[in-house]
Amino acid sequence: MLVERWLYRARQAGKVRAGKLTRQEWPEVKEVMSPPLFDLFLSMRGIAQRHGYDVYRMLRSQGWTDPDLLAAALLHDVGKGRLNVASRALWVLLGAWSKGLRERLALHPVLGRWLGLRVNLYHAALGSELVHQAQGSLITAWLIENHELQGHADP
Repeated sequence: MLVERWLYRARQAGKVRAGKLTRQEWPEVKEVMSPPLFDLFLSMRGIAQRHGYDVYRMLRSQGWTDPDLLAAALLHDVGKGRLNVASRALWVLLGAWSKGLRERLALHPVLGRWLGLRVNLYHAALGSELVHQAQGSLITAWLIENHELQGHADP
């Protein structure tokens, strides 16, 4: 199980290195969301946009067409804001080592903020609130808030 998670993360890191969305991908993203939600997508770092788009494409390849689900796929990490790659990687590595330790560090009043762990811990609820403020659908907001429920790959 641990080896599979590390392999998944290695592939994910490779995709991040692939960079931002291409000119051909942008119209597809814009078509899925309202202008305020698209603005939220634009506020994300390029690596987060790429990750969201990859999740979106995976769902599309499986035949999913629901606009709320597809918008949630694109925006599921919007609550991480402009969090840097190092903080994202630290979250993943700590989670592979000990989710309990990761949560304790995230809740630490100084380390949690300084290392970006607190944002990672609460990003689903933060993202849901941002979608709600941008007048996204209740379904899209709910999907984002709950995207880490049992059965979903660890973010």
